[in-house]
Amino acid sequence: MITIKQALHNSIAALQKSYDDREARAISQLLIEHITQYTKLDVLMHANELLFEAQMQAYHAALERLQKLEPIQYVLGYAWFMNKKLAVNNAVLIPRPETEELISLIKEHHASDAPLSILEIGTGSGCIAIALKAHFKAANILAIDISEAALAVAKENAKQHHCVIDFQLVDFLNLDEHIAFPKFDIIVSNPPYIPIQEKVTMEQHVIQHEPDNALFVPNNTPLVFFQAIAHYAMQQNYGPIAIYCELHQDFALQTKALFENEGYTSVSIYKDVFENWRMLKAIKK
Repeated sequence: MITIKQALHNSIAALQKSYDDREARAISQLLIEHITQYTKLDVLMHANELLFEAQMQAYHAALERLQKLEPIQYVLGYAWFMNKKLAVNNAVLIPRPETEELISLIKEHHASDAPLSILEIGTGSGCIAIALKAHFKAANILAIDISEAALAVAKENAKQHHCVIDFQLVDFLNLDEHIAFPKFDIIVSNPPYIPIQEKVTMEQHVIQHEPDNALFVPNNTPLVFFQAIAHYAMQQNYGPIAIYCELHQDFALQTKALFENEGYTSVSIYKDVFENWRMLKAIKK
């Protein structure tokens, strides 16, 4: 048996072989808080407390997975997004803080009580759709994904947060599957946008465990999803549509130009907190 303090120390030492010191400590802290069900302050106050046998077993099993570079969110089975605890597994991307900024951008431009109709393309864990439904309570949201496994996670998250959202299995790149769509006021997406050639430079815990189909696009068509979104909305013959997308920072200007070339007259890109061009807003009149 070991104490909480020893378990934390051992975890940090083990993970420093694969992560820098700051990240190893952050991951280890989350692990210990989860295993003990203590807050960060409680972990300090009970540092000399022995772990129970069941806690020891859970600790060793989790640490083994972490040493194989499995992300802490998958090991714990959840991630936080917009102050909501969401289930995650390797069928879905782990929600990122940058995506919260996309939600904030949408909130800035639409009244919270507006009866909006929203389409989310590539819902994954459902984090975007759930955050939007929590804010725009009168909204009708259709959230689509090409992965049945991802939709299962999204549906469970929506259920846990009491959000009524229409989830559907749709391949958005297949034009034949657009026929049954209703009209939308907003289209939002954090689509795949990383050229496959960048895989060799990415962190191993991402490329080994997060789903490729939610991350990567062919090298020769890095803007394939943005092209499909821009074209789809422009073909709709009803009122204005506001489009919000998360971007690859290296292709932000190209994505803006794509929407402009498609006929959009109001296209803006925005920087995230790290000063990277990561968001786009386009209005179809």
